[in-house]
Parts: sequence; C-alpha cells; structure tokens
Amino acid sequence: MKQLDIEYLLLQWGIWVRVQAGVPRYVSPQYALMRDNVQMHGGPSPAISDDMAMVIDRHIARLYERYPECGQALWNYYRYAGMTYRQLGRLMGMHHSKVEKLVSVGAGWIDGSLEQYADAA
Repeated sequence: MKQLDIEYLLLQWGIWVRVQAGVPRYVSPQYALMRDNVQMHGGPSPAISDDMAMVIDRHIARLYERYPECGQALWNYYRYAGMTYRQLGRLMGMHHSKVEKLVSVGAGWIDGSLEQYADAA
C-alpha cells in the first residue's frame, strides 16, 4: 500500500491553489495554451497532479459544508503559506489554540476521506 502523507498533500494543494495551477474548467483551451506558454516569474510549483489537487479541493469543500469553522481554518492555513496559528486566530476571531485544533481535526478528516485513494494506489 502506498502511503500518502496528508501534511505534504495539503501543503502542495495550498501551492496549487496559490499559483492557480491546472486548466480552469471555465476558459477556452486557447486561453490555457496562451497562459501556459508565457514565461512566468519564479516561485513554487506544486508537486501534485491536478487530479489529486482537485480531489483534495473537493474534500475540503465537503468538510466546509459539514463543519464550516474547521473547513475555513484548514483552507486559510494552507492557502496562505507561512501563516501562524496566532495570525489565523486573529483572522478568524478565535484563540490560536482553537484554530490549531480545527486545522488538526480538519487534516485528520481529510486524511480519513482520502484513505480510499491510498488503498487504490
């Protein structure tokens, strides 16, 4: 069985979201070709496939539907690289220890929901 490290996957998903990787579903293929053939500035590149990133994105959306605070904490923490729990707590209007628990619980929830993909690999 292949081990998928959830922390690594969430970090890569955060990069994927920040750099808007992948081909958006709502633009023409011509725009995607033009966008991909323009020299980009240096920055991190996601080490995750678009398919896996979209799976994680979908699971985070499901988490947000079921547990909005947890989904929001997880999304903000990984979307904004380098954010501390204190900064996240200020952003969400909560104590930093509470948002740390929300991120931890959210990562565990995502890890559990992605278990089927680890078993299939």
